[in-house]
Amino acid sequence: MLAVAQLFLALLLFLIFKFVTADGDFTLLSKKHVKREEIEDKVVWITGASRGIGEVLAKHLASLGAKLILSARNESELERVKNQLKGKHAPEEVEILPLDLTCSEDSLRLAVEKAESLFSGAGVDYMIHNAAYERPKSSALDVTEEGVKATFNVNVLGTISLTRLLAPFMLKRRRGHFVVMSSAAGKTPDPGQAVYSASKFALNGYFHSLRSELFQKGIMVTVVCPGPVETSNGTGDTISVKKGSREDHRFKFQKQLSHDME
Repeated sequence: MLAVAQLFLALLLFLIFKFVTADGDFTLLSKKHVKREEIEDKVVWITGASRGIGEVLAKHLASLGAKLILSARNESELERVKNQLKGKHAPEEVEILPLDLTCSEDSLRLAVEKAESLFSGAGVDYMIHNAAYERPKSSALDVTEEGVKATFNVNVLGTISLTRLLAPFMLKRRRGHFVVMSSAAGKTPDPGQAVYSASKFALNGYFHSLRSELFQKGIMVTVVCPGPVETSNGTGDTISVKKGSREDHRFKFQKQLSHDME
Protein backbone atom coordinates (compact mmCIF):
# COMPACT_ATOMS: atom_id res chain seq x y z
CA MET A 1 0.00 0.00 0.00
CA LEU A 2 2.87 2.33 0.87
CA ALA A 3 4.52 1.59 -2.47
CA VAL A 4 1.33 2.53 -4.32
CA ALA A 5 1.08 5.79 -2.39
CA GLN A 6 4.70 6.62 -3.17
CA LEU A 7 4.15 5.84 -6.85
CA PHE A 8 1.08 8.08 -6.92
CA LEU A 9 2.98 10.90 -5.20
CA ALA A 10 5.89 10.56 -7.63
CA LEU A 11 3.48 10.69 -10.60
CA LEU A 12 1.73 13.75 -9.15
CA LEU A 13 5.03 15.55 -8.64
CA PHE A 14 6.08 14.69 -12.19
CA LEU A 15 2.85 16.11 -13.62
CA ILE A 16 3.22 19.28 -11.56
CA PHE A 17 6.80 19.69 -12.76
CA LYS A 18 5.73 19.03 -16.35
CA PHE A 19 2.99 21.65 -16.16
CA VAL A 20 5.17 24.33 -14.50
CA THR A 21 7.96 23.93 -17.07
CA ALA A 22 5.67 23.39 -20.06
CA ASP A 23 5.11 25.67 -23.05
CA GLY A 24 1.35 25.23 -22.92
CA ASP A 25 -1.51 23.74 -20.95
CA PHE A 26 -2.31 20.02 -20.74
CA THR A 27 -4.63 20.24 -23.75
CA LEU A 28 -1.78 21.56 -25.87
CA LEU A 29 0.69 19.07 -24.42
CA SER A 30 -1.61 16.19 -25.33
CA LYS A 31 -1.29 17.08 -29.00
CA LYS A 32 1.39 15.47 -31.11
CA HIS A 33 3.43 17.07 -33.87
CA VAL A 34 1.51 18.35 -36.86
CA LYS A 35 0.93 15.73 -39.55
CA ARG A 36 2.76 16.50 -42.78
CA GLU A 37 -0.20 15.47 -44.93
CA GLU A 38 -2.30 18.23 -43.34
CA ILE A 39 0.15 20.89 -44.52
CA GLU A 40 1.87 19.51 -47.61
CA ASP A 41 0.81 21.28 -50.83
CA LYS A 42 -1.60 23.51 -48.90
CA VAL A 43 -1.53 27.26 -49.58
CA VAL A 44 -0.60 29.12 -46.39
CA TRP A 45 -0.68 32.92 -46.23
CA ILE A 46 1.25 34.47 -43.34
CA THR A 47 1.10 38.15 -42.41
CA GLY A 48 3.89 39.62 -40.31
CA ALA A 49 6.20 37.07 -41.94
CA SER A 50 9.33 39.23 -42.04
CA ARG A 51 10.52 38.41 -38.50
CA GLY A 52 9.69 36.86 -35.15
CA ILE A 53 6.93 34.29 -34.94
CA GLY A 54 6.00 34.81 -38.60
CA GLU A 55 9.52 34.00 -39.75
CA VAL A 56 9.71 30.85 -37.61
CA LEU A 57 6.30 29.71 -38.82
CA ALA A 58 7.38 30.23 -42.43
CA LYS A 59 10.46 28.06 -41.90
CA HIS A 60 8.53 25.30 -40.17
CA LEU A 61 5.67 25.25 -42.66
CA ALA A 62 8.07 25.30 -45.61
CA SER A 63 9.78 22.22 -44.18
CA LEU A 64 6.38 20.51 -44.12
CA GLY A 65 5.82 21.17 -47.82
CA ALA A 66 3.43 24.11 -47.65
CA LYS A 67 2.98 26.55 -50.53
CA LEU A 68 3.73 29.85 -48.83
CA ILE A 69 2.59 33.42 -49.36
CA LEU A 70 4.60 35.81 -47.18
CA SER A 71 3.31 39.27 -46.33
CA ALA A 72 4.63 42.24 -44.37
CA ARG A 73 5.43 45.86 -45.11
CA ASN A 74 9.19 45.32 -45.53
CA GLU A 75 9.70 43.58 -48.87
CA SER A 76 13.48 43.26 -48.49
CA GLU A 77 13.03 41.43 -45.17
CA LEU A 78 10.49 39.12 -46.78
CA GLU A 79 13.04 38.29 -49.46
CA ARG A 80 15.58 37.55 -46.73
CA VAL A 81 13.16 35.14 -45.07
CA LYS A 82 12.26 33.53 -48.41
CA ASN A 83 15.89 32.83 -49.23
CA GLN A 84 16.33 30.99 -45.93
CA LEU A 85 13.41 28.63 -46.46
CA LYS A 86 13.87 24.99 -47.37
CA GLY A 87 11.18 22.56 -48.43
CA LYS A 88 9.24 20.95 -51.23
CA HIS A 89 8.14 24.33 -52.60
CA ALA A 90 10.81 26.54 -51.04
CA PRO A 91 12.44 28.81 -51.71
CA GLU A 92 11.74 28.90 -55.46
CA GLU A 93 7.93 28.80 -55.31
CA VAL A 94 7.47 30.99 -52.23
CA GLU A 95 5.42 34.06 -53.11
CA ILE A 96 6.11 37.53 -51.71
CA LEU A 97 3.04 39.74 -51.28
CA PRO A 98 3.88 43.08 -49.60
CA LEU A 99 1.02 44.21 -47.41
CA ASP A 100 0.18 47.10 -45.09
CA LEU A 101 -2.86 46.34 -42.96
CA THR A 102 -3.49 50.06 -42.40
CA CYS A 103 -4.14 50.70 -46.10
CA SER A 104 -7.60 51.10 -47.62
CA GLU A 105 -10.08 48.27 -47.95
CA ASP A 106 -9.74 48.48 -51.73
CA SER A 107 -6.00 47.80 -51.40
CA LEU A 108 -6.66 44.89 -49.06
CA ARG A 109 -9.20 43.51 -51.51
CA LEU A 110 -6.60 43.59 -54.28
CA ALA A 111 -4.16 41.75 -52.00
CA VAL A 112 -6.75 39.05 -51.28
CA GLU A 113 -7.54 38.66 -54.97
CA LYS A 114 -3.83 38.36 -55.72
CA ALA A 115 -3.34 35.72 -53.01
CA GLU A 116 -6.30 33.74 -54.31
CA SER A 117 -4.87 33.80 -57.86
CA LEU A 118 -1.46 32.42 -56.89
CA PHE A 119 -0.47 28.78 -57.35
CA SER A 120 -2.75 28.49 -60.39
CA GLY A 121 -5.73 29.80 -58.45
CA ALA A 122 -5.62 27.09 -55.79
CA GLY A 123 -6.93 29.47 -53.15
CA VAL A 124 -5.77 30.09 -49.58
CA ASP A 125 -6.16 27.09 -47.28
CA TYR A 126 -4.64 28.63 -44.14
CA MET A 127 -4.69 32.33 -43.31
CA ILE A 128 -2.26 32.99 -40.44
CA HIS A 129 -2.91 36.44 -38.97
CA ASN A 130 0.42 37.21 -37.35
CA ALA A 131 0.99 40.90 -38.06
CA ALA A 132 0.86 43.03 -34.92
CA TYR A 133 1.70 46.50 -33.69
CA GLU A 134 3.13 46.91 -30.21
CA ARG A 135 4.39 50.16 -28.72
CA PRO A 136 6.69 50.42 -25.69
CA LYS A 137 4.84 49.98 -22.42
CA SER A 138 3.08 53.03 -21.04
CA SER A 139 0.38 53.61 -18.48
CA ALA A 140 -3.24 53.51 -19.57
CA LEU A 141 -3.63 57.24 -18.95
CA ASP A 142 -0.47 58.29 -20.79
CA VAL A 143 -1.22 56.62 -24.13
CA THR A 144 -2.02 59.04 -26.95
CA GLU A 145 -4.94 58.92 -29.36
CA GLU A 146 -2.43 58.37 -32.15
CA GLY A 147 -1.03 55.36 -30.30
CA VAL A 148 -4.48 53.86 -29.74
CA LYS A 149 -5.42 54.24 -33.42
CA ALA A 150 -2.09 52.87 -34.66
CA THR A 151 -2.45 49.76 -32.49
CA PHE A 152 -6.08 49.07 -33.35
CA ASN A 153 -5.64 49.76 -37.07
CA VAL A 154 -3.16 46.88 -37.37
CA ASN A 155 -4.12 44.51 -34.59
CA VAL A 156 -7.88 44.71 -35.02
CA LEU A 157 -9.32 46.67 -37.94
CA GLY A 158 -6.89 45.59 -40.65
CA THR A 159 -6.99 41.97 -39.52
CA ILE A 160 -10.78 41.92 -39.45
CA SER A 161 -11.00 43.56 -42.88
CA LEU A 162 -8.63 41.00 -44.39
CA THR A 163 -10.72 38.23 -42.86
CA ARG A 164 -14.00 39.63 -44.19
CA LEU A 165 -12.53 39.88 -47.68
CA LEU A 166 -10.98 36.41 -47.72
CA ALA A 167 -13.78 34.46 -46.01
CA PRO A 168 -16.17 34.47 -49.01
CA PHE A 169 -13.59 32.62 -51.11
CA MET A 170 -13.20 29.99 -48.38
CA LEU A 171 -16.95 29.69 -47.97
CA LYS A 172 -17.36 29.10 -51.69
CA ARG A 173 -14.89 26.19 -51.42
CA ARG A 174 -16.37 25.14 -48.05
CA ARG A 175 -12.89 24.82 -46.58
CA GLY A 176 -10.34 27.07 -44.95
CA HIS A 177 -8.68 27.82 -41.66
CA PHE A 178 -7.98 31.14 -39.97
CA VAL A 179 -5.15 30.97 -37.42
CA VAL A 180 -4.93 34.11 -35.30
CA MET A 181 -1.76 34.89 -33.37
CA SER A 182 -3.24 36.77 -30.42
CA SER A 183 -1.49 37.03 -27.05
CA ALA A 184 -1.66 36.03 -23.41
CA ALA A 185 -2.13 39.77 -22.90
CA GLY A 186 -5.58 39.27 -24.42
CA LYS A 187 -6.46 37.07 -21.48
CA THR A 188 -4.45 38.42 -18.54
CA PRO A 189 -3.09 41.94 -19.14
CA ASP A 190 -0.05 43.36 -17.39
CA PRO A 191 0.48 46.97 -16.25
CA GLY A 192 1.62 49.14 -19.13
CA GLN A 193 -0.17 47.06 -21.75
CA ALA A 194 -3.64 48.59 -21.64
CA VAL A 195 -4.01 49.43 -25.33
CA TYR A 196 -2.16 46.38 -26.64
CA SER A 197 -4.21 44.13 -24.33
CA ALA A 198 -7.43 45.84 -25.38
CA SER A 199 -6.61 45.18 -29.03
CA LYS A 200 -5.98 41.49 -28.29
CA PHE A 201 -9.19 41.17 -26.26
CA ALA A 202 -11.03 42.63 -29.26
CA LEU A 203 -9.28 40.22 -31.59
CA ASN A 204 -10.18 37.25 -29.38
CA GLY A 205 -13.81 38.30 -29.17
CA TYR A 206 -14.20 38.73 -32.92
CA PHE A 207 -12.60 35.45 -33.91
CA HIS A 208 -14.23 33.35 -31.21
CA SER A 209 -17.56 34.69 -32.44
CA LEU A 210 -16.56 34.07 -36.06
CA ARG A 211 -15.75 30.45 -35.20
CA SER A 212 -19.25 29.93 -33.84
CA GLU A 213 -20.72 31.29 -37.08
CA LEU A 214 -18.55 29.38 -39.58
CA PHE A 215 -17.70 26.03 -38.02
CA GLN A 216 -20.67 24.29 -39.67
CA LYS A 217 -19.69 25.74 -43.05
CA GLY A 218 -16.28 24.06 -43.29
CA ILE A 219 -14.26 27.01 -41.99
CA MET A 220 -12.08 26.58 -38.91
CA VAL A 221 -10.82 29.34 -36.62
CA THR A 222 -7.97 28.93 -34.13
CA VAL A 223 -6.92 31.67 -31.71
CA VAL A 224 -3.39 31.26 -30.33
CA CYS A 225 -2.38 33.17 -27.18
CA PRO A 226 1.39 32.77 -26.63
CA GLY A 227 3.28 34.50 -23.86
CA PRO A 228 6.47 36.51 -24.43
CA VAL A 229 8.88 35.25 -27.09
CA GLU A 230 12.37 36.11 -28.25
CA THR A 231 12.08 38.13 -31.42
CA SER A 232 13.82 40.77 -33.48
CA ASN A 233 12.77 44.40 -33.17
CA GLY A 234 13.33 44.95 -36.89
CA THR A 235 16.81 46.46 -36.50
CA GLY A 236 18.62 43.17 -36.13
CA ASP A 237 18.65 43.31 -32.34
CA THR A 238 17.05 40.59 -30.27
CA ILE A 239 14.53 41.30 -27.53
CA SER A 240 14.65 38.83 -24.65
CA VAL A 241 12.12 38.20 -21.92
CA LYS A 242 13.29 38.82 -18.36
CA LYS A 243 13.70 35.69 -16.30
CA GLY A 244 11.28 35.46 -13.47
CA SER A 245 8.54 37.36 -15.24
CA ARG A 246 5.00 36.05 -14.86
CA GLU A 247 5.07 34.38 -18.27
CA ASP A 248 8.76 33.53 -18.60
CA HIS A 249 8.71 30.78 -21.20
CA ARG A 250 9.51 30.22 -24.84
CA PHE A 251 6.91 29.47 -27.43
CA LYS A 252 7.39 25.95 -28.88
CA PHE A 253 6.17 26.22 -32.45
CA GLN A 254 5.87 22.54 -33.31
CA LYS A 255 3.59 21.87 -30.35
CA GLN A 256 1.54 24.99 -31.04
CA LEU A 257 1.24 24.22 -34.74
CA SER A 258 -0.01 20.72 -34.05
CA HIS A 259 -2.71 22.25 -31.89
CA ASP A 260 -3.57 24.93 -34.49
CA MET A 261 -3.70 22.83 -37.63
CA GLU A 262 -5.54 19.73 -36.42
